[in-house]
Amino acid sequence: MPGWLVALFAVASGMTVANLYYAQPLLSSLRDVFHVGTAAAGGLITLTQVGYVLGMLFLVPLGDRLEKRGLISVLLTVTTLALVAAGLATNFPMLLIASLISGGTSVVAQILIPFAASLAPDHARGRIVGRVMSGLLTGILLSRTLSSLVSDLAGWRVVYLGSAVLMALLDLA
Repeated sequence: MPGWLVALFAVASGMTVANLYYAQPLLSSLRDVFHVGTAAAGGLITLTQVGYVLGMLFLVPLGDRLEKRGLISVLLTVTTLALVAAGLATNFPMLLIASLISGGTSVVAQILIPFAASLAPDHARGRIVGRVMSGLLTGILLSRTLSSLVSDLAGWRVVYLGSAVLMALLDLA
């Protein structure tokens, strides 16, 4: 498995899993913009994670039955559309639905990791899976910081719209 492909899998894993965490530092802004209470705003985080669990249960197993590249492309396309909807949300229910969908389709990393393992030669499998996992963990760690920084500089909508652009670029890769 070429090094550039391992790097692409690692970056893609980190970028897709980051979608699950972008809203966390944005809650007070979202609460104010949509005039919802703290508990309702916190429900956004919960619903995103519920979407992720549903994706893990129903979409990840498709990676064993369908061609992985095609499945990943479909998931990235739906994630892109959901993130655009989140970034353009005019009301809180629209943001909730978009977050549920983006959470559900942000399971790409859970398909990429076994995909990388299947492409790796036996002698390098552990190292390659470790690098892809490092990308995933880096995405989790950096997502909140980047979300907060981008939101402070350009507004919360740019967080979602920027991520949509990144998902579209990944889909083209």
